[in-house]
Amino acid sequence: MDPLSAWGPMKISCMFSTKESKPHAARKRLISHVYSKSYIQSSPEIDELTRTILHHRLLPALEPVAAQGLSLEVMELNYGVTMDFISSYLFGLSDDCSFIRDVEMRKRFLSWHFRRWEHSFWYQEIPRLTGLLRRFGVHLVPKWIDAANEGIQAHVLRMCRLAEQSIKAASEHGEKSHGTRPVVYGQLSEALRRSPVKPEAQVDIVGPRNQELPVASEMLDHTIAGMDTTGITLTYLLWEMSRNPELQDSLCKELCTLAPSLAIGNDSELPSARSVDALPLLHSVIMETLRLHGPLTGSQPRLTPSSKLTSLVGSPPLPGGVRVSAQAYSLHRNETVFPDAESWNPQRWLDVNSEKKDEMMRWFWAFGSGGRMCIGSNFAMQELKYVTAALYTNFKTMIVDDTGIEQGDGYTVGPKGYQLTLKFVRA
Repeated sequence: MDPLSAWGPMKISCMFSTKESKPHAARKRLISHVYSKSYIQSSPEIDELTRTILHHRLLPALEPVAAQGLSLEVMELNYGVTMDFISSYLFGLSDDCSFIRDVEMRKRFLSWHFRRWEHSFWYQEIPRLTGLLRRFGVHLVPKWIDAANEGIQAHVLRMCRLAEQSIKAASEHGEKSHGTRPVVYGQLSEALRRSPVKPEAQVDIVGPRNQELPVASEMLDHTIAGMDTTGITLTYLLWEMSRNPELQDSLCKELCTLAPSLAIGNDSELPSARSVDALPLLHSVIMETLRLHGPLTGSQPRLTPSSKLTSLVGSPPLPGGVRVSAQAYSLHRNETVFPDAESWNPQRWLDVNSEKKDEMMRWFWAFGSGGRMCIGSNFAMQELKYVTAALYTNFKTMIVDDTGIEQGDGYTVGPKGYQLTLKFVRA
């Protein structure tokens, strides 16, 4: 278990780190509605935060870079974009977490976050031994990681408290927020208040009134997952697109069919989520990036059910409590399903019949599957499509420096060099 999956000395787990299936499913039901595709595509909050982040933060940050012919390191910026998206949906759209514009805050938060990447193995794979050795003064994980974790936790707890203040102000005094309402935070905190008699949904909660840390633990997990995975994916998408100028032209032509346009200056209204979702080339570019450069390269562990023997393909019957796992990295490189699997080829998602596409989707595991499937998959896909559409409606990109672009090794990993420098030119 990652130390950020259990909040502080109380060891309050979130949905992701809950081992047993019933408590996990109960917690997931409390918030799954606001992550459904139908809700996300029709949500006025998401429409407003998307419009604000694209037209008032991201595109204004890129326009002078292109006009002056400058180069820009985009991995850090991508994390700023994805942090703005997920934090706005969790806590409400405000200036309190604008990582695109607040460069100092962005750098400080990411310095805490990236320090942890190289040391995640110990807590994820051998947490008990790691904790035991720590008691005897043997630190497999450096002590300064504690300060990074505390910094991240304090930041998220502050956002939770601001969201709670916003909800109370709206309820007690009818005060309207200057941004959007805290959708996910509000959904979870209200659901826990309404269901104090359902202990299976209250993982490690100490009484129904003591909700701050359990809710904060869940929000912390969504914050890191929403920022990290989508930030890595967007970085590799820009890298691959920058290596394929003809594909940029083709995508730009497809994006020009959107009405209203995502062009700079046309900021009063967005094209509908359904129209963006329906663009075939845009979809294939994102799917192929998730296939080849999926941010979750590590194994996804599961425990066999305790109530019965479990048989997996090629294995003898397994008793309950046995850890088994699969990983998208291997599934996505099945040459029978994905010929020339190590090549980035968005066309493979377009030039196929329905039977072949169904087979590819059965092997596509970027978000997992079943009850443990990533709850934020619909949010991530819509975010990636809007950001990519906004970028390639307005700009062309070229590589300046991709040193260290090779993907690292671990559970959640991005470029080894932690950077990608591009040049932007107006389309």
